[in-house]
Amino acid sequence: MSRENPNRALEKPRRVAYIGSPELFSRGASAIHVMKMCQAMGRLGIETDLVLAMPGQAPDIRAYYGVEHSFKIIQFPYFKSSFARNVLHGVRAGVYTGMRKGLYDITVTRNIIYAFLAARVFGVPVIYDAHHPLVTGARPLFRAIKGAPNLVRFSTNTRGLADIYLEEGLPPEKLVVAHNGVDLKRYANLPKKDEARRKLGLALDKDIICYSGNIYEGRGIELLVDVSLRMPDAGFLIVGGRDEDVLRYRQLATQKNAPGIKLTSYVSHDLVPLYLAAADVLVMPYTTAMTIRGGTVATDFTSPIKLFEYMASGRPIVATSLPSVKELLRDGENAVLVPPGSGDALYEGISRVLRDGALAARIASGALADVRGYTWEERVKKVLGLK
Repeated sequence: MSRENPNRALEKPRRVAYIGSPELFSRGASAIHVMKMCQAMGRLGIETDLVLAMPGQAPDIRAYYGVEHSFKIIQFPYFKSSFARNVLHGVRAGVYTGMRKGLYDITVTRNIIYAFLAARVFGVPVIYDAHHPLVTGARPLFRAIKGAPNLVRFSTNTRGLADIYLEEGLPPEKLVVAHNGVDLKRYANLPKKDEARRKLGLALDKDIICYSGNIYEGRGIELLVDVSLRMPDAGFLIVGGRDEDVLRYRQLATQKNAPGIKLTSYVSHDLVPLYLAAADVLVMPYTTAMTIRGGTVATDFTSPIKLFEYMASGRPIVATSLPSVKELLRDGENAVLVPPGSGDALYEGISRVLRDGALAARIASGALADVRGYTWEERVKKVLGLK
């Protein structure tokens, strides 16, 4: 039985401050998450202020991340060092909201320094939205806030992560599990497969297997290289990744003489739906050593945004059966799941989807139906306690 015990539904807040300090204009997912959450709050009719650490000379951040002007941005100084940025922004934002007590019905953050100051020093109601286990130095802050009355709610983006925090002593009544989401508007009118390929300059006459997102260690890209050698008539498209990771896997593909592998390097987030629409199969071949940025192994708690985008694309998914993946995907219903770390299993899963049109259609339709419950708006409702 789940130990989760979310708070009862509350009235919709009039005004919310989201305290964000992610690395901006980078290839990570944290900033995308922050921007999508604020957009969703605005769409729900909540007056939202994003209190953001942002460079003084910067591109139009809403355009960069493809979000609407549905929320206000309050700009604070930015530091390239993530440690300095998180600490100093947490302190400044704590003072900012503390001096405006009563202006915001609730504040939301992924910055534990801000959460500590809000809950314990300034008496500002705060929701802490956790996306990874406690990092070095954060445990005393967590212990100080976990029972604080002004810590209104504690959200996690997977059940696996929720269990980690419950073991750390989080009161179950403060916990809500709110998986990440997708902006369905961006997937509402995807082009047909051939049209998408023409726009991207991709081959019309071969099967395309696509992976999108970062390609850190443990993401299974080396398995895709091996699988491509067994499927010489197919194209394997890897969309995204840091330059150093792209170079490493390009070298691996060359060493193994795998011409079917194509790595695009980073593409604008706005282009991702088009690449997904161009594919025959979408893959998520994570291994049991799957890592997030910084090298933390995340098999039990990862909630990749790509998974929800895959589901919204209407294309069949082949994924490895990690615990966090199985919170959302069911073999034969909305995906084909294979054991992690096995090139043979990955090859068989992809081949099965390509040769069985009925299966491909069924799991694609199942994923598309399920993802309607995983929009950013639905996530906001859970985090804020509106459902």
